[in-house]
Amino acid sequence: MKKLTVFLVLFISLLTFAQQDIVAVVNGRNVTMDEWNREANVQKLLLDIQNSNQTFYKVLTTSTEGAILIEKYKLEVLDQLVRKVLFIQFAEKLGVAPDDKTVKEDVDNEIKKMLTELKMTEQQLDEYLVQLGMGKLEDYRQKLYFQRKYSLSLANAYTYYLKNLAVTDEEIKSYYEKNKDKYTVPAQYDLLVFKTNDKSTADTLRLDVVKGLSNDEILKKYNLSPVVNGYVNINDTSKIPQSLWIFITSAVKGTTLPVQQVGNEYYVVKVRGIKVGSTKTLSEVSEEIKNTLIASKQEEASKKLLEDFEKFRKDSKIEIRYKSPIVK
Repeated sequence: MKKLTVFLVLFISLLTFAQQDIVAVVNGRNVTMDEWNREANVQKLLLDIQNSNQTFYKVLTTSTEGAILIEKYKLEVLDQLVRKVLFIQFAEKLGVAPDDKTVKEDVDNEIKKMLTELKMTEQQLDEYLVQLGMGKLEDYRQKLYFQRKYSLSLANAYTYYLKNLAVTDEEIKSYYEKNKDKYTVPAQYDLLVFKTNDKSTADTLRLDVVKGLSNDEILKKYNLSPVVNGYVNINDTSKIPQSLWIFITSAVKGTTLPVQQVGNEYYVVKVRGIKVGSTKTLSEVSEEIKNTLIASKQEEASKKLLEDFEKFRKDSKIEIRYKSPIVK
């Protein structure tokens, strides 16, 4: 009996609003029950669920909890619908809203394309859409119209906020001067480094490194692998203790340093090669900097667009007339 009561209350409420027609008013613009139903498209949603999950469909359509869930979904859609209407109005305020003629032509072309691809008449398409649970052709046309007007409003508003996106040579140069370190490649040293806790082992190991023993031969003889074997950025203390860099940076290419003690450990270091550090010129990185600045301005424009829209929304007069009988 309780389930029946809930559905009767919901049904009577929907009938009442079908007569009143208006479920919300946004800055004087009426949002109708038809518009809301087209956006929510509960019939299509339930049809899809019925075809994919009969059990879930039964719960949705025969229980109080199911009715409440569907109602919550519709209320969320109403909120989104109001927000879309607001954004179209925001675009109108900016003077960038699409004109009705353009939107209508786009929708007409979309319908014509569907008719051609499906090889149907309008009457056949009308019946086909009803079978799919998408309403009649006119309902579908109206939904396409609103969706197209909203999407064009979004695109036009974004374009409006990007109108001053150009990056000047002065901005590129200024960014380069402030971020030269970003385009500087530090000097690198090609090092072979071994570490051991025994001084005598380090001394004999150094002699073998000078003789040119391979790493495999050293591994077999001393059971040691190099802790560094390749290029390392100058003053990289994550791999080489800072005290060793003084000797490394003073060494000539090909030098094997005297055994160096750091704490309780002994280091054998061979400097095999040196790559001199360099800074890329402005002309080399100009395009990269330009793209970085453009991306930054795009992000700022998007943020400013959202901020301005939120202010517009807060300043707007929004009246939700629909009051749910089962969701409080």
